[in-house]
Amino acid sequence: MADMVSMAFRECYHGAPGPAFLEIPRDVLDAKVPTAKARVPLPGAYRASTRSAGDPAAVEKLADLLVHAEKPAILLGSQVWTTRGTAAAVELVRALNIPAYMNGAGRGTLPPGDPHHFQLSRRYAFSHADVIVIVGTPFDFRMGYGKRLSPDATVVQIDLDYRTVGKNRDIDLGIVGDAGLVLKSVADAATGRVDGGASRRKEWLDELRAAEQSALDKRLPHLRSDASPIHPYRLVSEINDFLTEDSIYIGDGGDIVTFSGQVVQPKAPGHWMDPGPLGTLGVGVPFVLAAKQARPDKEVVALFGDGAFSLTGWDFETLVRYDLPFVGIVGNNSSMNQIRYGQAAKYGPERERVGNTLGDVHYDKFAQLLGGHGEEVRDPADIGPALRRARESGKPSLINVWVDPDAYAPGTMNQTMYK
Repeated sequence: MADMVSMAFRECYHGAPGPAFLEIPRDVLDAKVPTAKARVPLPGAYRASTRSAGDPAAVEKLADLLVHAEKPAILLGSQVWTTRGTAAAVELVRALNIPAYMNGAGRGTLPPGDPHHFQLSRRYAFSHADVIVIVGTPFDFRMGYGKRLSPDATVVQIDLDYRTVGKNRDIDLGIVGDAGLVLKSVADAATGRVDGGASRRKEWLDELRAAEQSALDKRLPHLRSDASPIHPYRLVSEINDFLTEDSIYIGDGGDIVTFSGQVVQPKAPGHWMDPGPLGTLGVGVPFVLAAKQARPDKEVVALFGDGAFSLTGWDFETLVRYDLPFVGIVGNNSSMNQIRYGQAAKYGPERERVGNTLGDVHYDKFAQLLGGHGEEVRDPADIGPALRRARESGKPSLINVWVDPDAYAPGTMNQTMYK
């Protein structure tokens, strides 16, 4: 049994980090063996280093591609954080003057306002770039399974797992290795090569910044909307303004988290957690519990869809019992709205509401019932003050915000699965 437990931990770190499942039958679990015959591995003594800096020839080739590219772009995925490769990623994009986009746990690699930090122009960049580097994230539905990358671009993929490289879309260069080590090796290989091509990139960055501003201008009316029910863009904009340098942001939901992904910008690496590309709803409360236990010095701010919160929300009582304060917000539209949109798009309005309509649950009263802080918000002007009162309460909290059920995130409407 000890060997199998050791194997499970090794598998968690084999290739891309992930969960391992080990089932121990009851008769084995309850059995006894003499301690003289038991071999219990020492902590860490069953681990082997799997960190690889990639094939040196491939690293040199990528450095050459980036030095000579006119319009490069890079997407920094979750593995940049899980490999603790933040510093290497920042060094690379700044040294070579490359616009960077981030997803998943890679968000926060570059701080908001950094000249290489881009968020809203990703589709434009991927349609016009001549070299695209995808780091530590798969070609899944978020990128149209790779179809949203220009067919004329040279595409490079870096990943811990060789099975992910080139999956769903052909690539020009694949590198299997630790994101941080590979990016550091590429930056070193490009050092001193005609300033790394950096001086030629100003026009490209200006072009992307203009596309970024254009996208922001289109959303600005919603970000500042005084409508009631509250527009989700106004809610996530208020949350973004509320975050501090020490705020860990957790998103748990479908459509509401898709809205937040376009607006909320964590201030530092390791400060973003979400359900992942498969949308594993219900992770929010467990994530809050884990984050507050692991980083009690950090503020935790969590945004839930009402459907997502209902899956594990009773553990709010656990947060109260263990005195783990956090600021929770429920974007309440009484619907599983991402599912609703998909059904309307595929099957028509007559089947839009099948199996995805929820009750008008007052989650603020639920929080109060369990000993936490709870408030209801219907006026967008009240969001900011309610968030601040939740922070000052020193308790686990839920701000129940009634949002417009007929507003859908662009990311929801553009998802391949709903076409």
